[in-house]
Amino acid sequence: MSDLTSLRKKIDSLDTTLVNILNERARVSLDIGAAKKKDNQNEESANADVQVYRPGREKEIYIKLTRLNAGPLNNDSLHAIFREIMSASIALQKDVSIAYLGPPGTFSHQAAYKRLGDSVAYVPQKQIDSVFEAVEKGQTTYGIVPFENSSFGSVVETLDYFIHTTARVRAETYLTVHQCLLSNTTNLENITKVYSHPQGLGQTQKWLSAHIPNARRISVKSTAEAAQKAALETGAAAICSEICAELYGLEVVAANIEDSAANTTRFLIIGSASDSPTNDDHTLITFTVDHRQPGALCDGLKVFKDYDLNLFKIDSRPSGHRPWHYVFFVECSGHFENKEIKKALKDLEKFCLDVVVLGSFPNQRPE
Repeated sequence: MSDLTSLRKKIDSLDTTLVNILNERARVSLDIGAAKKKDNQNEESANADVQVYRPGREKEIYIKLTRLNAGPLNNDSLHAIFREIMSASIALQKDVSIAYLGPPGTFSHQAAYKRLGDSVAYVPQKQIDSVFEAVEKGQTTYGIVPFENSSFGSVVETLDYFIHTTARVRAETYLTVHQCLLSNTTNLENITKVYSHPQGLGQTQKWLSAHIPNARRISVKSTAEAAQKAALETGAAAICSEICAELYGLEVVAANIEDSAANTTRFLIIGSASDSPTNDDHTLITFTVDHRQPGALCDGLKVFKDYDLNLFKIDSRPSGHRPWHYVFFVECSGHFENKEIKKALKDLEKFCLDVVVLGSFPNQRPE
């Protein structure tokens, strides 16, 4: 018997072992799902929501895999394999769907797939508001929304809907974003208009000014919608991902045209409730202040310092109630179920109005 034949037989044997082990893991996953449902029988509603996606547990598993991995598989490959294993396990426990800003091929779609794998249902929405609404109405289990970009800042549509949503932040995920210029023509001189999401246009404004300064820049609801429009019009181009070239039959005129090589978008996964505390969480809070009281905002922010809570993001948006009245967004360290956060929130209410916790989630900010 040749060495090749022997090695192939060994692979066959290992595959058999893997299949048996994976199915054993799946049976344990089903037992976990049954245990969750049993625990939920004590809830007020007989139909209490069973949360099958546990980002805190997921993070714990990935950290363990990295620690155990001795190669030759690299960590990214090992994580990708286990992403699909966990995705299949989630789907065994419950039919899971996630709403995202569509159509297929958007960066939201890619971020969701990267996080949840192939075994969940992906439900495209025409605008960010609709992603929130799908979760609020129970049409999908989860949703994913773009929150901020490292080059172009906060996504205002997302912030605006967070002001009045009942959905809660469950996880965060990051996607390195490489923008491409796609068109039916490969000649830049023939391009008279460029479609993209406002973030896409903002992330590539230097390149656009340098290479096609006279082309009109037209904002649309998503980068994939931009690709759809460019595919139907002569002289039109779209700024979107390279994946859209294949999906919508376009040519890649220029690749990696983002103004910053480290261009990264942060997404938030939303659901009906946040995950349980880990030892490294962030909490997103909104509040308003009485602008007639000098130092009201300063007094409110000092509460976080007093309780040794680090601040990672501060933002504001018009409240919509009256002119020059704002809702402030603060992201701090800790989980809202922790004692220090509870005390801080109680003190915050002394200086601020309409304090709302939008959710807590495991910190997964890239180092």
